[in-house]
Amino acid sequence: MSATTSGLKLRSRVSTQWLALGAALVVLAGVLVAWAVGNAADRVQVVQVARAVAAGEIIAVDDLSVTGVAFDAQVQGLVPERSLEALVGRMAAVDLQAGSLMQVGMWRDSPLLSPGERSVGAVLAAGRYPAGLARGDTALAAPIEGEAIVGVVVRIIDTQLGNDGAMSVTLAVPDAESVTLAQLAATDRLVLVGEPMGEGS
Repeated sequence: MSATTSGLKLRSRVSTQWLALGAALVVLAGVLVAWAVGNAADRVQVVQVARAVAAGEIIAVDDLSVTGVAFDAQVQGLVPERSLEALVGRMAAVDLQAGSLMQVGMWRDSPLLSPGERSVGAVLAAGRYPAGLARGDTALAAPIEGEAIVGVVVRIIDTQLGNDGAMSVTLAVPDAESVTLAQLAATDRLVLVGEPMGEGS
């Protein structure tokens, strides 16, 4: 066999290998495109924050937008596109950052504070609040002893019970008594008394 013939066979073998590699790449590209198209079909439209909204502010229609995300059955709490209008007019419960996805718990149905109210935080030791106190309840806030005020009706905005039995509470209090109650709370002299139970309770 001549050197020329051997060279031709070698080049033919190399060309065949390159053709096989090219065909494999074409098949791989097709598989990748099919995978991408399949994933695109699994995307769902959800509500996204378009503009930052501070906690306590009312959500406007321009504050929200819609974006597509890959569907994952394990992801819970996202807001579907059809619910966007239902969020308009609600109050932001937390600071909403532009670009974040809206999730359950990031808004409230109504303002925490009514006109003429301020919020006051306190940590009450066990025995200084009624058992079963929960968000939405009302109670009588009073000094432990020897203070100018007898008692003020307050609303419970939030509660968190500690391992030691102490309860962290956020109270909605009348503006006129807010400073006094805040001072009592800061000096550990505040106590909450449960409201009287109605007849037949």
